[in-house]
Amino acid sequence: MLPQLAFNETEILAFALVFLRVSAFLVSWPIFSVYSVPAQLKVLLSLVIAILLFPVINRAGLDAQGFQQNIAWLAGKEVLTGLCLGFLTRLFFFAVTVGGSLIATSAGLANGQIFNPVMGTNSTTVEQFYATLATLLFLALNGHHFFLEGLAQSFDAIPLTISGTEFASLASKFKDSGLILQSVSEAGIKIAAPVLVAVFLMNIVMGIIGKAVPQINVLVTSMPVNFMAALLVMIVAIPALVLELDREVVSFTEMLFKFMKAN
Repeated sequence: MLPQLAFNETEILAFALVFLRVSAFLVSWPIFSVYSVPAQLKVLLSLVIAILLFPVINRAGLDAQGFQQNIAWLAGKEVLTGLCLGFLTRLFFFAVTVGGSLIATSAGLANGQIFNPVMGTNSTTVEQFYATLATLLFLALNGHHFFLEGLAQSFDAIPLTISGTEFASLASKFKDSGLILQSVSEAGIKIAAPVLVAVFLMNIVMGIIGKAVPQINVLVTSMPVNFMAALLVMIVAIPALVLELDREVVSFTEMLFKFMKAN
């Protein structure tokens, strides 16, 4: 059974801190944080998740006096924690964006850009296709359930009452966080690898043809050829892409839980 809640001053302040962390997480969380989702829905979703999490959060050692003395620090800590967790959940989509950008650049499609609702920025049509495919796969694999589980576990790793010294000590353990950028870049290159190899080989072939038949304008002819080769490889490699995205979802989920257990 869920513990009984005593709605005193301490409980109200504790719930407000939980709500701040959940709200910051959803603001930076992919899919549901896009501009097309109304702000009212985001606030309501944050409130519902906070209500569901609050009864099972360890609130031992909470006192109103400690909250009143450090309320500004505690509020800032919760917002920062939520934003960091939300950023970690976006790493999978950053990797997909990197892969789509590499493909668009190599195939000569980088100039045609449209609004990408997943990332909230303008992106190429290839990035949009890959982001849509990754979103569908992310939801099909219940990736949002894993990340919400990570959010719930974050209250054990970083309690509501953690002091500034303890929080700084916890943050110091992530000095190797630069490896995150390396993981994103590697995942993006893996996603784009089949198309990059195909375009590279086509450029070599067109270079040889240009030397053998100087009358052919290689610069003009190579653009549609590269585009058709990239499109064909993208279609053929979709099953392999789905398998790779599946592995990347697991990899970045493990990274999130490693972050949670770093204390």
